[in-house]
Amino acid sequence: RFKQATSLINRKHQEYHSRLKESLQENLERKTDLCDKVEQIAAKQCDTHGGWVDKTNQVLEIQKTWKTIGYAPKKENNAIYARFRKACDVFFSNKAGYYASAYEEQKENLKLKMEITEQAEAFSTSEDWKDTTTQLIRLQKQWKEIGPVPRRDSDKLWRRFRAACDTFFNKKSK
Repeated sequence: RFKQATSLINRKHQEYHSRLKESLQENLERKTDLCDKVEQIAAKQCDTHGGWVDKTNQVLEIQKTWKTIGYAPKKENNAIYARFRKACDVFFSNKAGYYASAYEEQKENLKLKMEITEQAEAFSTSEDWKDTTTQLIRLQKQWKEIGPVPRRDSDKLWRRFRAACDTFFNKKSK
């Protein structure tokens, strides 16, 4: 009777550990798939803010999924986590680089638009209607060609530029 009881216990013990091993292996495979996805996302560069937002949402969703998956086998658990962490770090590093360069570009655009605004303000008091009109129209075209500026400066600078142009053209109309 004792032998039968211990055999039954041992069989259930072995079944439990084999199911646990399979479960750990499945978790490893799922985590490997998530690593592949993040690595693919990190490998592609985006040129737009919307693209980065979309990719960031994808990576954050993958990170949520990662947290729901249990452990992988002990031997591979640290390695797969390091791989996942590295892929996420590469993605967020690329994103930070994009936004840093975009900010630098916006600062340069701010300088250019500031110069255009100052020129328009200088022209706003002119009474040389023909030449000044041509100059202001040229400045307006240049303004449109220059890219975006930092958001906190955008509206204020635009109002200054618009006011300078309006001042001249209102005087011209009168």
